[in-house]
Amino acid sequence: MSFTCRLMREDEFTMEFELFVMETFFPYEPMNQYLKTKVPDEIDLPWLKQVFYKAKTDHLSLAFYDLEKNCSLPIAYSLNLHDKKDDDTTDHSDILYSSLNRHYLHKHEHISGLLTKLHENIDLFKEFQCNNLFHVYLLGVNPKYRRNQLASQLIDKSIQFAKENNFDLIYADVTGDYSLKAFLKYNFQIFKTINYNSYENYSGEKTFQNISIHKGCSIVVKDLRNKYKEKSFT
Repeated sequence: MSFTCRLMREDEFTMEFELFVMETFFPYEPMNQYLKTKVPDEIDLPWLKQVFYKAKTDHLSLAFYDLEKNCSLPIAYSLNLHDKKDDDTTDHSDILYSSLNRHYLHKHEHISGLLTKLHENIDLFKEFQCNNLFHVYLLGVNPKYRRNQLASQLIDKSIQFAKENNFDLIYADVTGDYSLKAFLKYNFQIFKTINYNSYENYSGEKTFQNISIHKGCSIVVKDLRNKYKEKSFT
């Protein structure tokens, strides 16, 4: 197999790619898997379109392509977003956790609620005294190409791309133990974790307490500036 990794072009954010993301990310993400989210019927499409629009216009998303296949779709992707300190807060990628789809809201709202609580009272700009954040927002791999270390390579290439473009910090919201292990391999640090078995939503319900394979959802960060030393958040 012969693969190449490159920056995604704006014209590649098509409806076909949007469906590809739905089919390769949500069925394998632990919370959606636990809730048995149906693709595409129970996906919050307005939210996903917002993610796609921001990823397309930020020009930071990377993808692997199979050079032996005559196909415009990638085989793995990392949708990366740019958060700026001085932007209006509605342009920060965290605001995308707010759901807009009122018809199938119940499942997405459970996930959005946990991620919102994960980021509650957290200001990474202030914590790290920085102005630009590189957010690895969605990372997925075509199941046919698993075991090729593509996800790990996308993390590595995202780090290098962020450094080359003078980002201060790279971070991600990790919802599974396998993904967490991949980020920790590249010296990300766990900034905050919410365990699935103890998380309660705003109604006091333990929505994800029976997720047994994965521990919880974590914010992981990596400071890209040499002058800052590794710090512990425990």
